[in-house]
Amino acid sequence: MSLFSEEVAEGVKAGDPKAIEVVYTALADRLLSYLCARVRDRSTAEDLMEATFLELLQKGWTIRGGAAAIKVWLFRSAHFNALDHHRKLSRRPEDLVGDPSRIEAEDHARGPEELALAADDAQRVQAALAKLSSEQREVLELRYVSGLSAPEIGRVLGKNDGAVRSLQHRGERSLARLLAGEDSGDTRRTMVLAGRRERVPSAVKRGSTPVRANEG
Repeated sequence: MSLFSEEVAEGVKAGDPKAIEVVYTALADRLLSYLCARVRDRSTAEDLMEATFLELLQKGWTIRGGAAAIKVWLFRSAHFNALDHHRKLSRRPEDLVGDPSRIEAEDHARGPEELALAADDAQRVQAALAKLSSEQREVLELRYVSGLSAPEIGRVLGKNDGAVRSLQHRGERSLARLLAGEDSGDTRRTMVLAGRRERVPSAVKRGSTPVRANEG
């Protein structure tokens, strides 16, 4: 099921600000989480997200396809905006693993103890993610933070489905090895990617070879 209607998609391609607003409401949270994971700074991620939606307003007419194509276009644009940001800093993405507390989305419903545990989870998972290749990490971020399917990730990164699934599989196995032994009993680790708490795939939690998720 699409996050917004094909009528909205046509409005985006026609440069209708109201249609852009609908898409923003549907995808801003996912896009911001992805960008936080890419640049490790919420303020910078917010700036890049706004730039990405401005590009959509200005260049939406170039998109071929409907709602699904617009979703992929946004994440691909965000991907390149993040790369441009890294180039300007002359720093590698893998060097930008900062304090997860700076990028975690605010959650006033959680108490101090739960927030402290979440921060601890964040640091452990971020440290493990930093040891993956940049491609493996980005595939996992797009899959588990942004909820994109393998074909969508392929279109964002310019790779075929097989390459995406291979990167996901190898990334999950590496992450499982890095996190092995950190869990006890029935404790479920959470994956804090780009300021958003996601369940670690069960195979990663167990430290075993994962069964790939349904790529939809």
